[in-house]
Amino acid sequence: MRCSLALVPLVVALGCRGERGSGAASASASAAPAPSESAAPPARSPRSRSHAGQRLAIPAGAFSAGSLPGAPDRQPALEPRRALVELGGFEIDALPFPNEPGRPPRTGVSRAEAARLCVEQGARLCTELEWERACAGPDQDPYAGGSGWDARCATEPESCASGFEVLALGGALREWTASDVRSETEERGAAVRGAGASEPPGRHRCAARSVLAETASAAELGFRCCRGAPNAAVVTEPKQQPVFRKVSLPATELTALLARDPHTQELAKDVVYFREPEAAQTVVSRGPGDKKGFDFTVAPLAWSPAPGVELLVLAARSGKSTSFVLVYWILGEGDYLLEASTVMKDEPGPVALAYSASIRPRLHFSTCWGCPGETGKVLYRPPETIVISQP
Repeated sequence: MRCSLALVPLVVALGCRGERGSGAASASASAAPAPSESAAPPARSPRSRSHAGQRLAIPAGAFSAGSLPGAPDRQPALEPRRALVELGGFEIDALPFPNEPGRPPRTGVSRAEAARLCVEQGARLCTELEWERACAGPDQDPYAGGSGWDARCATEPESCASGFEVLALGGALREWTASDVRSETEERGAAVRGAGASEPPGRHRCAARSVLAETASAAELGFRCCRGAPNAAVVTEPKQQPVFRKVSLPATELTALLARDPHTQELAKDVVYFREPEAAQTVVSRGPGDKKGFDFTVAPLAWSPAPGVELLVLAARSGKSTSFVLVYWILGEGDYLLEASTVMKDEPGPVALAYSASIRPRLHFSTCWGCPGETGKVLYRPPETIVISQP
């Protein structure tokens, strides 16, 4: 198997979403690069001084809730993939309770106590999607302060404003919300947003989500209040999908997908899939013939190695003698994020995928099953890393 490896984190879609990242990597694994604190622009400062009891109006509208695979410190079993959510308008306190500049936030209370204190103010606890909307602002920023994490938001939270001018969101506190985590596979409980001052940068993202028992309390756990009718929209909980299933992606659509990505454009010519099931049988028959408990296919596979994780793995050929294996994150219908690829020059194939539902974190690709040097691995490493290992 003659291989040259190119790994590229990039958003590509049949609907042409545009880039998420750029630049080829030279390693055998690819994940979306986490923004460094030094490279991030300074956090957005408030345009005017806040005052006691200040509330901000968040307009009705749609926004993209959730996050893309590879976001820093993302927990795919809790954070759903990006999806458009429609919310009605509401008001949110400029600061955590008691919503008074210069006063320390109220912490160390259970969710029920936080809800009671909001009701006494003629308000209510915010839902988690309302919190996320207020944090992301009109420009859909990943952090309340802008496109990257600024450590100043942890040490001086009142100096960091979201695009809606809401202060201290995600900076130095976790905050109770009125929403529940209803996961089928993970811990259930109250949905909490934001992060403590000492937590990793990625945990301060607007979409970052955690879960606590309703009776919990902590020194870095506070809350803020909202007003207006509560929005009924809820987070779509990530689920465990079938580990492997065959899917359809016609060669014409794959060609278009390759052509839109500058790093795979050279493959977007005379693209053909290997014939199913004959090509898979050929790969097995070239070796000793022992399948070792694996199933074989040359059709594209949807792969779910863990709850909330969905990938598309496919093998095909470009021209007469260049075969390739591609691994994409599945973002939605016809919407993919290229995570890893291996290109095999002077290899006409066929290349088959070998998989077993009892082995979640791994599958193989091979030109001759059981032959030394002719089989590679695609490995999933939690929480969201893909490694292609070749002989």
